[in-house]
Amino acid sequence: MLKPLVLIIIFILLLIWLISLSYFFKEKLSNMIGMVVSMTLGMITGLSIGTFSAIFFPNFFFEMTVLSMLVGGIIGVVTGFPHSLIAIIDGLLSGVMGGMMGTMLGVMISPEHYNQILNIMSLWTVGIFFLIYLLLIYEINMVTNKKSLTLHPLPYFTLVCSFILGFHYFTIEFNDRTNHHANHVYNQEVIVAANEYQFGPDQVQVSPGEEVTLTLVNNGIEQHDFEIKGLDFHLHAMPGTSESKSIVFPKSGSYEVICTIQGHESAGMTATIIVTEL
Repeated sequence: MLKPLVLIIIFILLLIWLISLSYFFKEKLSNMIGMVVSMTLGMITGLSIGTFSAIFFPNFFFEMTVLSMLVGGIIGVVTGFPHSLIAIIDGLLSGVMGGMMGTMLGVMISPEHYNQILNIMSLWTVGIFFLIYLLLIYEINMVTNKKSLTLHPLPYFTLVCSFILGFHYFTIEFNDRTNHHANHVYNQEVIVAANEYQFGPDQVQVSPGEEVTLTLVNNGIEQHDFEIKGLDFHLHAMPGTSESKSIVFPKSGSYEVICTIQGHESAGMTATIIVTEL
């Protein structure tokens, strides 16, 4: 399995390639092209980092938002720097906006859809990179007939294929982990993600007579809680936070879980805990 670090390196290489083209051939590129490139790379960088960081680090929503805004803005500024002040400003604003939107998108995605959004975002990212590459090459070839390895499409396509393949394997690995999370039983430790307006998963199994640690992780943008009907057990978490508490289920049975925030239960925010011998 390819690790996230490898994918990050590939992403950085693609980004450096495009920024390098923008720098090396800045005299061949119009200010309009420079502005488009800086806006696009800033936006897609902030959006991608924001989405992925919010999914993998849901408990650090504020920190990940600031980080994605910062990185997206920096990429926009760096890309627009050799072209014009307008390109710098537009790149900065687009990167900051992409970072904000990315983290909001990440926390709104329910756990069972993590793999889909990862695949969509990976294809979206390389697709946008490829369009920017074509735009740069077209503009450069308009004023020069010089051919070089930098302009040849083969290395670029090799990196793109590696990037897509890497994300394919990575999301399979991620899917394996989330499938285990769907059962949510790791030595009687249960993790439940809360979103608008559902629990993920909405059904878990635990063993009777053993201590179970239940953790509510709020990936949503509203406050949520987790209350087991008929038992004195209640968890509450604000957006981007989590809360844990232990409980012992004395006997087998089925327990209904609800979010007691007004209107959330009626919107379908319920779950079931099945206590049975595993």
